[in-house]
Amino acid sequence: MSKYLLPCLVSLASLSIAQAQNSPGVSIDDFVLGHDDANAPSAKLQYGAAGEMDFDDIDDSFSHSRLLLEIPLGGLIPINDCNALSIGLRYEASWLETDTFLGDQSLHDARVNFTWMHHQAGSQWSFLASLSPGLSSDLDGVDGDDFSVNGKVGFRYEFNDRFALIAGMGIDNTTGDRSLFPAVGFQWRPLDDVHLALLGATFTATWQPHSDWLVRCGVWPGGGVWNVEHHGDSFDVSLRSYRAAVGVERRLGEKVWLSVWAGTTLANSLEIETDSGGDIFDEDAEASWFFNVGLRVAAW
Repeated sequence: MSKYLLPCLVSLASLSIAQAQNSPGVSIDDFVLGHDDANAPSAKLQYGAAGEMDFDDIDDSFSHSRLLLEIPLGGLIPINDCNALSIGLRYEASWLETDTFLGDQSLHDARVNFTWMHHQAGSQWSFLASLSPGLSSDLDGVDGDDFSVNGKVGFRYEFNDRFALIAGMGIDNTTGDRSLFPAVGFQWRPLDDVHLALLGATFTATWQPHSDWLVRCGVWPGGGVWNVEHHGDSFDVSLRSYRAAVGVERRLGEKVWLSVWAGTTLANSLEIETDSGGDIFDEDAEASWFFNVGLRVAAW
């Protein structure tokens, strides 16, 4: 079955993103700096793992691995000349190995992303708002505690074809926190083959030395918040972790890229709370190695 699954996902992703790019009115072009390989919106399939992270104050540790799938569901849906809607799917399976009383956990984060985009022809301003309802759970005794909502709202101001300022606020479980946080970012292309971007909690710098190669470095959140059941009790597990890594991407086809990343984890912590908010476990942890390998299907 896996022999046919990946080609089907690649075909669906390629068609969906192409439709989004070519939709009349609002388009992806209104939210990126040019048609670069470095910044092409993409469908993704990735696997990543981090080694054991020792807790600072106790003689225990934990490790974390994950499988991530992000794919658009159709192209942009035009509302009028200035507004459009996009829908996408994000699924993440995580394996958290701990020495805590919860033991090892298989965790799931499934979301449907609804994104509204606004841009008026000729304007330097663009606006975006997204809502991502879903489940964040071990899928044992699913109830209202397993329901999660992520989202963001913000604006983009394009000064010229090389620099754009971005600002807004949002909620994202991958930071390990369900709080609303403000964010200021940018898109910058100082040279034709160099692209830098700060989007929310994610920073990426990309250099393209050859048309078929990309060299990247970046920092991004790699945590999560899940509701789990243990012996009939409900707990919230919050993993806070950031990845700092260097990556290389190789073009396999016209729009298909293979990526390999390696680096370290930063600012690690693991927190376990009761469903009423009582703190049971809260420990910071040391850094560890990290790697990530994946495929992506680019919009162009």
